[in-house]
Amino acid sequence: MLSVGLSGVSRLRFEAFELDLKTAELRNAGTLVDLPPQPFKILALLATHAGQLVTREEIRQQIWGSETFVDFEQGLNFAINKIRKVLGDDAETPRYIETLPRRGYRFIAAVWPAPGVDAAPAVLKGVVTQSIAREVAGEGALAEAPEAVQMDAGVQRALPPKRGWLKPAGIAAMLSLAVAAGWFVWRRIALENGRTGPGQIRSLAVLPLDNLSGDPNQEYFADGMTDELITDLGKISALQVISRTSVMHYKGTRRTLPEIARELNVDALVEGSVVRSGNKVRITAQLIQASNDRHLWADSYQRDLDDFLSVQDSVAMEIARQVRIRLTSSEQQRLERRRSVSAAAYDAYLMGRYSLTTQSAEGIKKGLPAFQQAIALDPTYAPAYAGLADTYSLLANYSVLAPKEAFPLAEAAAKKALELDADSPEAHTALAYPEHHYRWDWAGAEREYKTALALNPSYATAHLRYAELLSNLARHDEAVAEIRRARELDPLSLLMRSSAGRFLYFARRYDEAIPELKKTLDLDPHRVYARLYLALCYEGKGSYTEALNEFEQFRAAFGGVPSVGLAHLYAVKGEREKARQIVKGLRRDPGDSEWVFLSGVYAALGEKDDAFNCLERAYQTHDFYLSSLKVDPHMDPLRSDARFAELVQRIGLPP
Repeated sequence: MLSVGLSGVSRLRFEAFELDLKTAELRNAGTLVDLPPQPFKILALLATHAGQLVTREEIRQQIWGSETFVDFEQGLNFAINKIRKVLGDDAETPRYIETLPRRGYRFIAAVWPAPGVDAAPAVLKGVVTQSIAREVAGEGALAEAPEAVQMDAGVQRALPPKRGWLKPAGIAAMLSLAVAAGWFVWRRIALENGRTGPGQIRSLAVLPLDNLSGDPNQEYFADGMTDELITDLGKISALQVISRTSVMHYKGTRRTLPEIARELNVDALVEGSVVRSGNKVRITAQLIQASNDRHLWADSYQRDLDDFLSVQDSVAMEIARQVRIRLTSSEQQRLERRRSVSAAAYDAYLMGRYSLTTQSAEGIKKGLPAFQQAIALDPTYAPAYAGLADTYSLLANYSVLAPKEAFPLAEAAAKKALELDADSPEAHTALAYPEHHYRWDWAGAEREYKTALALNPSYATAHLRYAELLSNLARHDEAVAEIRRARELDPLSLLMRSSAGRFLYFARRYDEAIPELKKTLDLDPHRVYARLYLALCYEGKGSYTEALNEFEQFRAAFGGVPSVGLAHLYAVKGEREKARQIVKGLRRDPGDSEWVFLSGVYAALGEKDDAFNCLERAYQTHDFYLSSLKVDPHMDPLRSDARFAELVQRIGLPP
């Protein structure tokens, strides 16, 4: 905690605000105000030196440390603006913080110890005695007061302004307050000493680290550091860590920490900030227990970027210690393992990961050169290879690259990542994906998913992809349980919600799938594949009017081009000519991802030879959707044919 002039006094009051220096909390009329660690420290420094000029250089030395950041001015200006925003202050007509151009800042509001202040009784006595001395002897007599009534200069600055109303009764009241406050402090200390530690903390969320660099172009870096901390904490098996997608909903939020904890259903929160200048990085983090909004731990680290990964591991281990979780020997070894990477390579890697979070074909394509650059700069950095593998797999998933082109590249990159780091959960998950959708090595893919989850039980992406594998294998109850686990770890992710609807569709649990998919679309009407599976669910139920409505909206999202799904609906409705017209248009230049869908249309039309010709083409091109062959309801008319059983065997699916 920052060392300030008010030695021993931990809570200060100015107007309706209360500043708790011990827990790093700011409250307004009793309500907790969200203020990041760096701005809080600056506010504490100014408030404890109320009425005095605090120079910019003093702030730099006290808050930023001895190392100089070239963007210190930007970071300071950003922090002061943040403080003014939460205080409702105005730089032109300030009530709290006065700017002295080119010099520094002065806190101009009256500051005094909060009632019931949690300080040593001797300090409280000094505060009361000094107040009496000021009121009885007058301001001019203060310098001549007996030594017994002198006190820390910081406390003098914190006293409320002189008033002429204090009478003997007031003096008696203040002495009574001192006695009561002393008892309160004694009782608080006794309770603290008898405390057995924080309540059971078995789940937490890392909130998006604030970018205090003052440069919006550094948001990807702050987000990347958040991801890295989530990943490190996720390696602790006894701790459930919420995934990135959900916590990013709170970036820039006005919600209080207890509200966020309730919405994410976690026991604790980690929040903090990042300042970056060239190759220098400072990260500040603090751990807050959700049940009582109590700060359990806080620290600040400054390193060169080349050495910064070790800091993230240190933060994860310190949090584990604070919540009293016993690490397994393997977990401790993984977190203690020193990782190194060149600054430029790490920067390119974070940019690549940031691109993958867009969940769009264009965004994913931008990740490719970023990961390639990271590897070129540091060929020994395993996470960059895992990121490259994920990129190639997603490009196949989004039909940007043909599966036969993308998946071998993904497989090679994932294997290289594991060669460099056999304990990387991201690399194991990245390898499982081509084994699942390209090699059709079902046992191998399951082994990789399980290994990834053993290394990081909180890795929601691994839970999602494993659920997909289980669904493809018709292990529906296991698939639903796995996607539910993924949703616990990523409760606000629309991808998790729509995927749950998809797996329930393949399980033919349409009445359960429909609410999930409708809720997804309520939250984001542009989730086109959620709409596709909603249409398929209605079709599976025989609700053709609702299915047609959803297919029409799906078609509108793609510029009015008729979809294969719409052709299938027409086929099952008996409108065969409409179905054939759509198929005729599609077969002029079918993409590699359409052969399985086309086979379903021909199956619904009763044209089995054409259906199996399409499935053979899907097999030859490694159609991404062939993995769903065993559970796809559109394949039902073909299941009794010997050619279907033979194809199931060829791709290694259990009968």
